[in-house]
Amino acid sequence: MSTDVLVVGAGPTGLVLAAQLLSRGITTRIVNKAIGPSPQSRALGVHARTLEMLDVLGVADAFIEHGHRVHRFRMYARGRSLLNLNMSRNGSRYGFILHLPQGETERLLRARVRELGGIVEDGVELLRLDREGDTVHATIRDTAGRDSVITAGHVVGCDGAHSRVRHEIGAAFQGQPYAEDWMLADVVVDGPLREEESHAFFRPDGLPVVCLPMGAHRWRIVMPNAGDRGGSAPSIEEIQELVDQRAPRRLRVSDPTWLACFHCHLRSTRTYRSGRVLLAGDAAHIHSPAGAQGMNTGMMDADNLGWKLALVAAGRAPDSLLDSYGQERIPVASGVLSFTDKIVRLSTIRNPVAQALRDTLLPLVSSLPTVQSRTARRLSQTSVAYPSSAR
Repeated sequence: MSTDVLVVGAGPTGLVLAAQLLSRGITTRIVNKAIGPSPQSRALGVHARTLEMLDVLGVADAFIEHGHRVHRFRMYARGRSLLNLNMSRNGSRYGFILHLPQGETERLLRARVRELGGIVEDGVELLRLDREGDTVHATIRDTAGRDSVITAGHVVGCDGAHSRVRHEIGAAFQGQPYAEDWMLADVVVDGPLREEESHAFFRPDGLPVVCLPMGAHRWRIVMPNAGDRGGSAPSIEEIQELVDQRAPRRLRVSDPTWLACFHCHLRSTRTYRSGRVLLAGDAAHIHSPAGAQGMNTGMMDADNLGWKLALVAAGRAPDSLLDSYGQERIPVASGVLSFTDKIVRLSTIRNPVAQALRDTLLPLVSSLPTVQSRTARRLSQTSVAYPSSAR
């Protein structure tokens, strides 16, 4: 079997890349170890720059139809508003954050891939990569346990934090974990929260609670620094107890659709390309969910790589064009890791002096129009540009 490009992984990053390639006439195979779209909501926020890219792909309207628009991001401490960020200042016609469960994002992208003639081969695991001249031989195993080989001009690993492709090229994944587990719950919330705003409540003990609206009174509750639970998922009773402790007002949670405990890492690789093998998305960088940056960064990796790889695969551009992919995207990922880490540190301050400084300066600075615009653009990734690109 042969193909111009083999995409390993059919999460949002892999699906965007496949759609970009297929729309440009590049023969593309997509293999996916999992079966079907994510059954959990997982990544939730779709930012303006991503919506602009999805508009070019012809699916932005479908995303907006199925999603929930969030117009403001707010932070509070000791009953005071610290930040009231107006997302309409992001410089895009998509002046909001769209909250849409990742499973729905994947279903919409799979539908676009099918329209373009692509097929996602679910339950297919990559075992090994062997490189020979201008081809890559990928040994795969299907759901029946049969092994076979795909010969591809290029292979792109969009296969997540535990990437087999990254392992095969020997790329280091450097960084460290956060000290404690995080809790997450997708629940119905009964309480005085505005559903067009996201809310982050900070506490003197450094144990915040973040409430992200999903529409129809359903919310995602995120709580960093939940101790060391070894990945054990919480019960709805535990979530209610923690919300009672952390939220400044009574919020009653019920009807959970997803309860999870997870460990966050801050890691990245400096190797986005090894010859004809490339990495994108979580295979190249992972961080906390603060600011909803991860999925968007991965999808924008795919957008940056897609047109370049299409030109090279079609013989219309030199192979060296692919070097610009890492040159452009590695600094972006580095900035995202720093940005998300700063949000986590801002929300989990325990030192009283540092808290007083935050609670005094943040409201003053964040109310300035230039700061509002700069922050909204940073969060929405509309500020991303490549002024020093070699291409």
